[in-house]
Amino acid sequence: MLEAHVHLDGISFIISTKILDLSAGKYINERSDYINAGFTEAQTNEKPTKLAALKSLISRLSGRQDEDIPTGKGLCIPNGFIRDDGYKHKEQVTFTYENDDFLFKLFMDNTETASDDTLFNRSGAINEALRLSGEWHTISKKALSPGGIPAQEWLFGGKHNMDNPITGEEEEVAAYHFILYANEAVASPTRPWLSVGLNNDYKNSAYDQTKMIEIWDRLVGTLRYRPGAF
Repeated sequence: MLEAHVHLDGISFIISTKILDLSAGKYINERSDYINAGFTEAQTNEKPTKLAALKSLISRLSGRQDEDIPTGKGLCIPNGFIRDDGYKHKEQVTFTYENDDFLFKLFMDNTETASDDTLFNRSGAINEALRLSGEWHTISKKALSPGGIPAQEWLFGGKHNMDNPITGEEEEVAAYHFILYANEAVASPTRPWLSVGLNNDYKNSAYDQTKMIEIWDRLVGTLRYRPGAF
């Protein structure tokens, strides 16, 4: 494992990568096994290439405040920006925010390709799962285009059991599960596949359905392509 602690523009980052390094003499048997399995000598020691990639990444990384939107090409990450170097990279970014009332999660993947397997085209299986559960129902579903990004959202409501912290008794409370998929039908390295979710699983949220939808709409409404992305 290679790990670097970097402090840039008032933001601290921890960057790590897994490596295979069988160059030491004590690994001679393991290295032979890898070679016999079809690996090259270079593949049994990834340290030089992974170290070079790590140094390149650090050289292109800068700190960023949440409200700052870079204008150059590159990848935005929480509190950071990785400047584009002209090469194609595998980019998968996960962001999770959690408080006492809900969990908000976003996942972006630029390796996915355009597909007809969109959220709404999976409606049959989803509706059947709702019918079998007997506990969940559709609040709303619609196609939308926040910031020009083609997306489909489906909002579910239901019930889940929670222990009352005062009485200690188990009781049913309102449950919400909101999902959105974007760019599924047009996914490409420059228009990455995106999923967004909001739920109150295992939480007795203080927010009712109206408030949860308001929070969701405000979050989804901030989605947009970054200027200069194309």
